[in-house]
Amino acid sequence: MERKLLSNIDWPLVIIVLLLTLVGLANLYSATYGLPVAKYFKNQMIWILLGLIVFILASLVNYLYMERAAYFIYGFTILLLVLVLVTGNPIGGSVRWLHLGPLTIQPSELAKLAVIIMLAKIFAKREQQPPYNLVQLIVPLLVILLPMGLINLQPDLGTTLVLGITGVSIILYVGVHRRTIIGMAIAIAVSLPLAWIFLLSAYQKSRVITFLNPEKYRLAGGYQVIQSKIAVGSGMLTGKGFLSGTQSKLMFLPKQHTDFIFSNFAEEWGFLGSMFLMACFFLFILSALNIAMRAKDRFGTLLAFGIAAYFFWHFFINIGMELGLLPVVGLPLPFLSYGGSVTISAFVAFGLLMNVGLRRFLF
Repeated sequence: MERKLLSNIDWPLVIIVLLLTLVGLANLYSATYGLPVAKYFKNQMIWILLGLIVFILASLVNYLYMERAAYFIYGFTILLLVLVLVTGNPIGGSVRWLHLGPLTIQPSELAKLAVIIMLAKIFAKREQQPPYNLVQLIVPLLVILLPMGLINLQPDLGTTLVLGITGVSIILYVGVHRRTIIGMAIAIAVSLPLAWIFLLSAYQKSRVITFLNPEKYRLAGGYQVIQSKIAVGSGMLTGKGFLSGTQSKLMFLPKQHTDFIFSNFAEEWGFLGSMFLMACFFLFILSALNIAMRAKDRFGTLLAFGIAAYFFWHFFINIGMELGLLPVVGLPLPFLSYGGSVTISAFVAFGLLMNVGLRRFLF
């Protein structure tokens, strides 16, 4: 069986992820080169090694065990999100991290995968056939809204947004009545003013306002976007070269190692390098969708599609906000941004995706 599993490995997809990881490491080294804190690269190496370990485990353990443990995974994640709000220490105005002895984890990253697994289980076991109406979607919507609400209280607009869009993507993929889609769209449009008043915090509102007119707030919230676009544009066709990006080296570009890691890459490798990176992302998403289409059971299909949506929305929103096309919501770029929780979560998601692909001939 092990030999058969190995023969089913999607090697092009593995090569793409390894390439993204190596590019990410090199780019992180450049983005943090000369900074007072020199631990970023070393820490990221450790997290990537841990990520590779969990990737192997997530690839080899039958993903159907995830289906059986879906309620536990989801419930445990909700518990962690509650503990963050109760016991977490504020960092930069947000309470997002949970300290477990020497470990510091960000449960909101785990929540994205927990919601994908839970929705995949719900729709895989449903006796009713799609398309679904609003009443039939109450439970799936609650599965999405509960962690969204807890994460928004931290507050973390980027993760809240990605979790919600990923969950809705799965629901739309499964199939929804047209009138239900229209009704939900109208309800969302009507509720936007209420969400603006009661749900969004002051800093979240400022990010939306800044997006609409960054030049007006160039010395405040618009500074990040303006400097990011300067970095991307100054890369021109071929870039300034490795370790030669002035925006990051002269500390003009904030968060160049986390949320704005792509801007550093674009400045040093230019338009051609950026197109190469986006092509890797594009091929990754296509490969993930291909695995979803070829899965031999309903749960595997929905799990793989959910993971494809998870990565797509991360790539789309992060690069969009760095180019000034979307509001800045504080979202990392998987395989490139610095961070333990996002790196390990990305490798777990990739491992589950490979798991579905590896076992497609074993049913």
